[in-house]
Amino acid sequence: MKNLTDWFDRVYVINCAHRPDRLEETKRHLEETGMANNDWVHYYPAIIGDWTTHPADWGSGNGAWGCLRSHQRILEDVLHTRDGRHTLTLNNVLVLEDDVIFKEDSLEKLNEFMEDVPDDWGQIYLGGQHRRDKAQTRSPNVVIGGSVNRTHAYAVNQSTFQELYRHISYATDYRDTNKHIDHQLELAHRRKDWPVYCPKDWIVGQRAGSSNINGKINETKFW
Repeated sequence: MKNLTDWFDRVYVINCAHRPDRLEETKRHLEETGMANNDWVHYYPAIIGDWTTHPADWGSGNGAWGCLRSHQRILEDVLHTRDGRHTLTLNNVLVLEDDVIFKEDSLEKLNEFMEDVPDDWGQIYLGGQHRRDKAQTRSPNVVIGGSVNRTHAYAVNQSTFQELYRHISYATDYRDTNKHIDHQLELAHRRKDWPVYCPKDWIVGQRAGSSNINGKINETKFW
């Protein structure tokens, strides 16, 4: 069976420099579950909002600012990964955060899902939180996400690289709010800016531990 590094051109894992424990735990978990080849995973240094601070018109705190900037930077790198003719060389990427946890049958469910995902996908969520009703597709393994929250396990197709980057970077939408990047992405899902597909049952959850965004101790959740 194929794993994540087989299905996607590049797999990123975002990790904060002050959380080497989470980095090592994620590496070990990916290896033990067979979900990815660690040699091919790009472990990406997060922007730590407490170290950079945030703009004066940002109302969501340092943690949320660091999260947004980390995801922006990955997309910036993706958009600059080009050949000698300046053509994009990545067809798609998967972005994971360093608190991911997989179910025991995740590899099997991943393959069932990916084999059935429609070719027009703009975003794929392997884990998240549905905040509006999901719609059915012709496949029993695939549903359409109408408003998906969380950013711990999503993929972006090349056709959506620029549009998604532009959307999450639109500062006006964040002003006078406490929105985070995942709330901004939900707005695009609700408008159907690009096709969003998810497995019928989530494959990836968030494991227990302290949040880098708000410092709270969270339980393991698959939403």
